[in-house]
Parts: sequence; structure tokens; C-alpha cells
Amino acid sequence: MRLTDFEKAMLDGAQGEAMRRAMDGLVQLGEAYGAEDMVEIGYAHIHAGMAMYAGDVELMEDLAAIGARVAVPSTSNIANADMVNWRADGTPDPLARLQQRAEAAHAAMGSASTFTCTPYHTGMVPTWNMHMTSIESTVTIYCNSVIGARSNRDGFFAVYAALTGRYPRFGYHLDENRVGTHRVRIEATLENATDWSAAAFAAGRLVGSGVPVITGLPHRPSLIEFDAIGSALATSGGVALYIIPGVTPPYDTVERAFGGREPDDSIVIRNADVDKIYDEFAGIPGAPVDLVHIGCPHATFDKVRDVADGLTGRAVHENVQFWVTTSRAVRDLAARSGHVAAIERAGGIVIADTCPMSCHIARTTSPDKALEFTPTPVGTIVVESSKQAKYVRDVVGCATWMTGTDEALETAVTGRFVARRRP
Repeated sequence: MRLTDFEKAMLDGAQGEAMRRAMDGLVQLGEAYGAEDMVEIGYAHIHAGMAMYAGDVELMEDLAAIGARVAVPSTSNIANADMVNWRADGTPDPLARLQQRAEAAHAAMGSASTFTCTPYHTGMVPTWNMHMTSIESTVTIYCNSVIGARSNRDGFFAVYAALTGRYPRFGYHLDENRVGTHRVRIEATLENATDWSAAAFAAGRLVGSGVPVITGLPHRPSLIEFDAIGSALATSGGVALYIIPGVTPPYDTVERAFGGREPDDSIVIRNADVDKIYDEFAGIPGAPVDLVHIGCPHATFDKVRDVADGLTGRAVHENVQFWVTTSRAVRDLAARSGHVAAIERAGGIVIADTCPMSCHIARTTSPDKALEFTPTPVGTIVVESSKQAKYVRDVVGCATWMTGTDEALETAVTGRFVARRRP
């Protein structure tokens, strides 16, 4: 790879061991993918340091101890516990305390302790055409597809990019890869965000790691619907960029989205395709449930407000846990507006920093046994996101049923599963 003098100095250790280690990792990554040089990044969304794995936290602490400091604005991804209010959802103290150590490491490195999969809803937003890096697939696809920034789906290398302000020039950092590969037309009736999620989940399976050009949407997506589309495409497929002509910058037409190329395939998503996704996560109407979860990806302020309004004058059933997960920043805003108190009065809780597939109910523990706790058993979880449905079923390993947001609220209040009302 061609390196600038500044980059060579980092690689040679002139700026300390943390920078040397980070640049060395990035050079290896770039060489593996045939990158010719580095790009300068303007933003990074980085690893939280997951307390389920003690070594994960220790890795972040080690970087902080040798002087690692972020070189660009950086946010932290979702963690394994609500580090402010962990007892509300039954998180074991050892897990929360270990997670707080990762938070301290982030503070020492200068990154923002957002601990969310939607940092763009907290005010941390890259700009169009900005090179960036992200460990979270939802962030990658949102920033590529809605904002027009440039990011790959990254792993721990996102931390190294944050420290150096550099990233190898490959993948979606190159113009030639930012063009459509599949034409996807939506002919299904989409009545709520879960429908959008199911339609995108169906499309992602067919697109794989391609770039779908999506047409036929009933309207310009809302922020909640953008989250639903992106998270689903990134979960069922390996999609990191989708294009909605007239929405995704700078693609104003379908022709421009394909860059003069012929699509690999033309896909139509109909009501039957959406129904099939719901059927995969179908519940038993009227059956009792244990936990109802709203907020995957992490809920926007509007969604928290709407949930609070939907619970006005009502109460969560005594046999049901009701969780709304969001970022700290959104929870703070919602608290000042009275929405958190309204949800709590109804018997629910608003959780930050984590979510069901990443918290103490997940069947994952530290492989080195440094952290001993037994995952809290859950019989049935009801969700309103295809991403959460997929991962809860895989990671928590319990019965996982998906329905619309309004129906999820009805389920929480009645204690019995309310299936999605099909159009």
C-alpha cells in the first residue's frame, strides 16, 4: 500500500504504541483487500467492549492504558447492559460493573459513550460523501443509503480507524462499488414499520451482499422506516448500501443508480412475500407471553413518544415484561418530555445501552469464565422488528413472535399475543 509520510510515521511507532498497533492492523486489512492507499475518515462508530466477554473489555482497557485516543468524532455501539439503570431489567451486578469498565475506557479514549445502534438519532451524524467506519451494520447501511456517506461493514478495525483517522480505500469507499446490482420493486401493502421491515427482510435474502435499487415505495420513508429497511436488509442479507432514487444521494434516477449497468436480477416483493416473513415468526393468537420488546433498531424519540401515548390510561399486564430500548440521549429527551414516566406508570421500562439480543437473557457467557452468571430464562418474546426476531431466536433461543407495533402494545396490555392484522 502507498502510505503518506504521516501514515508511515504512525506505522513506525513515532506516535506511540497505540497508533502503531492500529496502523499495522489497518495496513494488514488493506493488503488483504487489495487497497492501494488509505482514505481520511471523518467519523467512526466503534466497538463497545462487550462485557459478555471479559477479554473484550480488557482489550479496550489495554488500548486506553497505552495512550489510545480517537482522532475523529467517535460513537460507541450497543453494549451488554444498561449501565445507568441495570437493575430495572434484572441485569446481574457483575455484568453491569464489567460493562462500566468498558465505558471508562471509552471515556479515556475520548469517544462518546452513546452505546447505541442508532447514533445518528443522538446528533452524531456524518455528512454526504464523508469516508467513515462502522462496526454496526445498521449504522453502515443508514449512513451509506440515507446520508450518502461512505462506509464498509467493519469489525474491530473500526476502532483502529478511529484512532488513526484512516481506513484502507476499498469496498464502498470506491465509486465503482456504489452502484446498483439488483432492481427491487415493492408491490406489497406496507401499513407500518414492521411491514417495511418484513418486505426488506424478504428482499435481503434475494439480494445477498448486492446493492438493491428500490422502487415502488408508497412514500418517502420516515426515520423509523429507514431504520426498518436498513436493519432488515443487513440482517437477512449482507447489504451495506441500498439506493432509493430521489432519496439516496446523489442518485436522482434509476438509470443513475445502476451507473449504466444492467441489473443482475429484477425482484418484486408482494404481499405474499411479506406474509411469509411474518409466518416464519408467527405466534399463537391469544397465547400468553413473557416479554414484549419495542425498539430495534434503538427507538427514535418519536417512537418512544408514540408508545407512551399508546399506553395512556392503560397498564401492562402483570405477567408481562414490557421493554422499550433506545439510546441514552433519546431516553434523556423522552424523560424530560414525560414519556419515560408515562411508560413506567403503565408498568413498562425504557432501557438504554442494550437490547434483548445483547443483554443478560442472551445465551452467551465469557468463554474464559471470568464472568460467571446464568442467563435469565425467557419463554416467549414478542418483537416488532425482523432483525430482532432473527437474532433473538438465534441468540436467546426462545419462542420469538413478530407482530406490528400497535399489536405489540395490545399484547403487552392483554398479556396475550395479538397477531398482525393483514391488509
